[in-house]
Amino acid sequence: MQEKDLIKYIKGESNSGEKKLVLEWIRKDKINQKRYSDLKAKYVVSGLDSAQTPNLQRAYRSFSTKKNRKTKVFYKSVAAIAAAMILPLMIWQSYIYFGNDKLIVDSEFTGNSNVSITTKHGDQKTIRLDDGSIISLNANSRLIYPKKFTDSIRKVILIGEAFFDIKRDVKKPFIVHTKHLKVKVLGTSFNVKSYPKDEKIETTLVTGRVEVLQEKIKTPIILKPSQRAVFDKKKSKFKVDNVDSKNILAWQEGKLVFDKTPLKQVILDLNRMYNIEFVIESDTLLQYEYTGEFDNLKLEEVLELIKISSPINYKYVNNKVMLNSE
Repeated sequence: MQEKDLIKYIKGESNSGEKKLVLEWIRKDKINQKRYSDLKAKYVVSGLDSAQTPNLQRAYRSFSTKKNRKTKVFYKSVAAIAAAMILPLMIWQSYIYFGNDKLIVDSEFTGNSNVSITTKHGDQKTIRLDDGSIISLNANSRLIYPKKFTDSIRKVILIGEAFFDIKRDVKKPFIVHTKHLKVKVLGTSFNVKSYPKDEKIETTLVTGRVEVLQEKIKTPIILKPSQRAVFDKKKSKFKVDNVDSKNILAWQEGKLVFDKTPLKQVILDLNRMYNIEFVIESDTLLQYEYTGEFDNLKLEEVLELIKISSPINYKYVNNKVMLNSE
């Protein structure tokens, strides 16, 4: 991707086709995300040059020449901003202005001992922790983590869904806390889906080894790559099955993949992506399991595909999508 195309997108001058190409390029890998994040920060700084003092310009030159310097993106309260140094403030402005994009959020410049990152409907964020671990946060989710890992364990709290790529440290296990269970690793990559409204919690291992622990179940569940542990909240029971991890992680590319998924779960996932309420009008559909794939489609395209590929019809009523049997 050429720099002029990225600058055009950052300025908001790209057409819909160009925007799509840039977003696809950004999502392709973390190197592209890093390049885009750096370029965007520099663009914001250049736009502020005319209003800045020589000290500010000198600070930016120092920032640009340091080797292996990571772009810092953060959010602080008004009081914290007043006390912060000028350069971090510039990068903070970059994050606020471009906050809806999928950026790497570095925890080093946050002011509190615990950091909370939240995503909205249809939003995603990538977070770099103090230990070098990378976490991709899905839509309508929240991650709470310490600014620096100082204890004998590395503990984070997840509400929603995230993919974890954890740096190995045998002396400091990494533990993901959800409301109903914990996932313990030394260093590995895995996906956790734990939304409050969902009836089940899913942990899918991609590489390495994980232990899934639940306080009412004495023996931990140990997963192998491409295995998923599904915890039923009502029944307090685990089920382990083999899955295609690419389908589980498809949300990172803007895709939704369903394989005999209960319709109630399907509409929860659609709500998180498109921020619209669904209502199932037909009792028979409560037991229906849907199979299909939506690859970066508009809501109308998704609904039409569901209509074509299943016995489900839909209509809009008061900004809600009403689903019923044909």
